[in-house]
Amino acid sequence: MSPIDALRAIHEELWDAERGMDRFARGVVPGVDISALNLHAVRETALGAFLDLDDGNTTRAVTAIRSVLATQYPASDWPWSGTFPVTAEQHDPPGADAIEWFHYDPNWRQFIGCILALTVIHHGADLPDDVRSGIDTALLRCVHGEPDDRIAPWYTNPNLMHAWLLGYVGETTGDTDLRAAGEQRVEQIMERFDRFGDIDEYNSPTYDGIDLFALALWAAHAPTPMYQRSGGLVLARLGARISTLYHPRLGAMCGPYIRAYGLDLQRYVSLAGIWLHVAGESPETILPVGVDQDTVHVHDLYFLPLVQRLAPVVVGHLGLRTVTSPRQHVQRFGQSCAESLLREHLGVGWEYGRRHDDSLDQYVPFTAHLDVDDGPTAIGIMVPEETAWIDVRRVADLAFEVRATGRDDRVGLRIVFGSDAIVGTDRITVGPVEVRFEAQPDALAQKRTPIGGEIHVGWNTDAAVAHITIG
Repeated sequence: MSPIDALRAIHEELWDAERGMDRFARGVVPGVDISALNLHAVRETALGAFLDLDDGNTTRAVTAIRSVLATQYPASDWPWSGTFPVTAEQHDPPGADAIEWFHYDPNWRQFIGCILALTVIHHGADLPDDVRSGIDTALLRCVHGEPDDRIAPWYTNPNLMHAWLLGYVGETTGDTDLRAAGEQRVEQIMERFDRFGDIDEYNSPTYDGIDLFALALWAAHAPTPMYQRSGGLVLARLGARISTLYHPRLGAMCGPYIRAYGLDLQRYVSLAGIWLHVAGESPETILPVGVDQDTVHVHDLYFLPLVQRLAPVVVGHLGLRTVTSPRQHVQRFGQSCAESLLREHLGVGWEYGRRHDDSLDQYVPFTAHLDVDDGPTAIGIMVPEETAWIDVRRVADLAFEVRATGRDDRVGLRIVFGSDAIVGTDRITVGPVEVRFEAQPDALAQKRTPIGGEIHVGWNTDAAVAHITIG
């Protein structure tokens, strides 16, 4: 079954006609029977409506959009003004005690705002007047509810979306202040892009996909010429980097990753995988086989119809090139440096010098993808909560030194992998990759996850050193 047909089947299975929304797929929270909670997903309902409009199922799409619009928080002085709940059943934020990301997701302004705007662009003529006016009101709430300084300059994906949304709403309503605010945000984004040569949210199998989505909006539906010009420049750079780091033989994006949900594109749905599929890659290479509602991170498959619509301005920048000779890529961000090496049978990435706290549990400063006798395998080093930062440096051809600094006299490493690991007292081996510790860990815990295995090693000290060799 093709990915788009798999999405149609999932959408049919999850659609709740009585509520007028899509339920959450079980793969959103692997290992938990989320279906028993009967929760309804606001973002995926909006995306499902776009699919229905593409397929001519206008009645159901209109019902879904009305349901989504009814969930939006009203305009107010609270920091969640104009955003949307993640689920229709989510309680309103508890006033001054509300915690960002727990009681509300501020980025839903950008995600759902862009989805609704693109729905109007492609299907506005099919929508009743009350739905069109409801979307217009919702978009105004999205842009006016967003605090000017909430999105940090380095926070790429909502920044790109919000810049476009400001310009789009400003242009369509004739609000020159909004349009100017959008262009000012574009200028700030481009200043950082010109300084570093890439986006801050560097090399993420999920967030690269969101960035391509937002930049495609800049280029395909430019509110002003600045968006089209700037979007084309950044798309070309991201496309070149993704094309360099994608290893078709391994079906992998070479690391290191600033943010990742897993190492193997075949184990969970990633937006980078969806873009590569639309660019011509076989879905079996970059998406899980037999996608259904139990597939990990399956909710991102709902973006496929929008990606297909925006593909003409993106796929020309994505090259699916077999690795027949070595490739290297180096990216610096101030004091940090990310390096990647691809050869015919492997892809290795490492980074040093990065000091940050945001989304640290998704940061992967070392990755190795290899083609072994049993097929592709992968291993990565991640950051547990007791660790402040990790530096990985290359010390020989396929040898690396890992230095970790901890917090409160504790330090640790999360070693994630796609195949079986051999665990010793001072080393862990995954295929031809050996991770040896200079000091024997004081604690070691191993578990299986829906996307592979994980070993958490820890020391009762403030620093640890490990050595990685690839045989």
